[in-house]
Amino acid sequence: MAKINKKWGLSMIMLLIFLLSACSSRVKNETIIISAGNEASAQEQHVLNPVQVKKIYRLPDENIDKGYWLGWTSSNSIVGAFKKAGFPDQSLLKQIVYPYEQSKILSEVKLDNTQMMLSSNGSLIADMDITRTAATLELFSLKDKKKTEVDTFNMKSEKYFQNMSWSENSQFISYLILDTVATKESILRIYDTSSNSAQSYRLNGFNNGDTILDVKVSNDVRSALVKLYDSTGKATIILGRLSDGNFESKYRRQIANYQMVWISNDQFAFLGRDGNLYEYDQRNGELSIVLERVAAFEFSADKRFIAYKLQDEDIIYVGKMQGRNVLYNEPVYHGILPLNMKWSPDNTSLLVQGSKIYANPNIVPNDVSVEEPSFIIEFE
Repeated sequence: MAKINKKWGLSMIMLLIFLLSACSSRVKNETIIISAGNEASAQEQHVLNPVQVKKIYRLPDENIDKGYWLGWTSSNSIVGAFKKAGFPDQSLLKQIVYPYEQSKILSEVKLDNTQMMLSSNGSLIADMDITRTAATLELFSLKDKKKTEVDTFNMKSEKYFQNMSWSENSQFISYLILDTVATKESILRIYDTSSNSAQSYRLNGFNNGDTILDVKVSNDVRSALVKLYDSTGKATIILGRLSDGNFESKYRRQIANYQMVWISNDQFAFLGRDGNLYEYDQRNGELSIVLERVAAFEFSADKRFIAYKLQDEDIIYVGKMQGRNVLYNEPVYHGILPLNMKWSPDNTSLLVQGSKIYANPNIVPNDVSVEEPSFIIEFE
C-alpha cells in the first residue's frame, strides 16, 4: 500500500512541474510578440516617411515682378514667362534645369504672360488673344516652339473673356465668355486638344448680381466648377453638370478666395470661409474636412501628396494623402507666404514662389526681387 502511494506522489510532482513550465513558456512568448510588433512599427514608419527635405535650391533673379514661373516641364525642369525689357507686348519663355543655377531663353513670343497657363503634363502653354470682335485661343508647343491658333469665338460689344484653365489630365481647356447685359447669355467654352474641337455650354442657375471669376472642368467633361462673387460680395463655388449644351447648377457653397481642384471626376477640394480644407463628393453629397486652419494648399498631380500653409504660421508643410487623411505633416520651409506652389511630375520636388515674411517690418528691403524669392525644395 505504501508503495502505491509513493508512485502516486511522484506522478503528482511531475504533473505540477509540467504545468508550471507550460505557463512560464506562454508568458514569455506573449512578451516577445508585443516587443517585436513595436519595433517593426517604428522601423516601418521611419522607412515610409516620404517628406524629408534633401536640398533647397534658390532660383536666380528673373525680374519676378515682371513675370513668373509657370511650372514643370519634366521632373528636373521648369519654364517661366517674363516680360522682355523695352517690349511690353512680348514675353521671354525661359527654362531652368537641375541644378537650377542659370536659366536659358527658349523663345521670344508675343503672348500675354498674365494669361498664360501651362498644361499639367508640361507640354503646352495656352494663351488668349483678345480683340474687339473675337477671342482666340492659342497653344504654344514647348517641343517644337510653334504657336497655333486653335479656337476663335466671335464676341459682341457686350461680351468679354474671363479666366481659362486646364483640366487635370491636360486634355481640355475651359474658358468663359460673359455677357455684361444678360447673365443667361454667358457661356462656358471647352476646347478638346485631342479632337481639336470646341463645345459651348450655356450657364444656367446664376443671378444677375453674380460676378463670375473662374472655371475648372473635370477630366470626363461631365462636371465643372465655377467660382464667383455673389450679390453680397462673398466668394462662392458652384458645381454644375454639363449636358446637352447646358451647365446646370447642382451645388453651391461660400468659400475663401483661393483654389478649387478636382480630386477625381466626382470629388473636388476647396477652402471654406472657416479655414477648413474640404472635400466634396457629388455621388453621395458628402462633405469632409481634410485639414483645419489652412491658408494655402497644393495637391500633387496624382493627389498622393499635399503642400500647405496654416493660418497664422510662416511654415510650409508637406504630407502624404491616405484617403481623406493627411499623414506625417512635415515642416519643410519657414518664413514665406506661398503665393504659388507646384509639384514636380514625380513628386520629388516642390516649386515655391511667394513673399518673404519679415519679423521686423522696418527691415523689409526695397528690392522686390529680394522680397519675392522663388526656390525648389527637393525631397529624399
